[in-house]
Amino acid sequence: MKIAMIGTGYVGLVSGVCFSDFGHEVVCVDKDPRKIEMLERGEVPIYEPGLDTLMAKNVEAGRLSFTLDLKSAIDGAEAVFIAVGTPTRRGDGHADLSYVMAAAEEIAKAADHYIVVVTKSTVPVGTNRKVQEVVAAANPGLEFDVASNPEFLREGAAIDDFMKPDRVVVGVETERAAKVMEDIYRPLYLRDFPIVTTDLESAEMIKYAANAFLATKITFINEIAALCEKVGANVKQVSKGMGLDGRIGNKFLHAGPGYGGSCFPKDTKALARIGQEHAAPISIVETVIKV
Repeated sequence: MKIAMIGTGYVGLVSGVCFSDFGHEVVCVDKDPRKIEMLERGEVPIYEPGLDTLMAKNVEAGRLSFTLDLKSAIDGAEAVFIAVGTPTRRGDGHADLSYVMAAAEEIAKAADHYIVVVTKSTVPVGTNRKVQEVVAAANPGLEFDVASNPEFLREGAAIDDFMKPDRVVVGVETERAAKVMEDIYRPLYLRDFPIVTTDLESAEMIKYAANAFLATKITFINEIAALCEKVGANVKQVSKGMGLDGRIGNKFLHAGPGYGGSCFPKDTKALARIGQEHAAPISIVETVIKV
């Protein structure tokens, strides 16, 4: 199957390389000529252990290529993934969806056959419905479906996370789109990794809910650590005792400087905004943000 990947940042490049290693023909697209030139030279613009070797292997096999030309990338593709940035907008905490919508419009104008437009970027609930509207408006005659396929990649372990995932989340509305997504992830289906198929909104929410919950665990154990210092308890022993409870688990229960990185801060803020907008505030997430 031919796949186009829009965006060669962390998520787009890792996903594109791994899809090509599944055996698919993958064309990665970016607007930055310097980035494409770098990739064509075999240089990786991000640091991820093993990515350069895996990329070289699939380029050599003819399954992976890079281009500035969106139309040629989409030509003959059955699915096109949007993996562009969704940074937090200044002032209001909303995710900036301008890059996602611009990509959706460009895809619509370039496509001339049935295609599944898959959002890989982390986006608020309802975004894929808007993508659907943008594509339909830009190319009213185009036959297409929209799918939500959020990523769950840890920096430094992204390839392993992609190849051996805890789960793959796929939000679709039609059987045709579901079949395309099933074909894309067939290597994981065959190895019995969990594939969670949902509606669009549930797939979008799973990503935010998961990240917010992990941020909550980190914040909670740090609060417990502060209390341990006051009462003379050992937070490492407390964390171990808690983590052995199967309902809690031992991951993300290590006291430290707090959560950070490129995802948790913006995703917790975005989820809090979603709750406020729908008059269903998530008080624990709002507390986590303030701590």
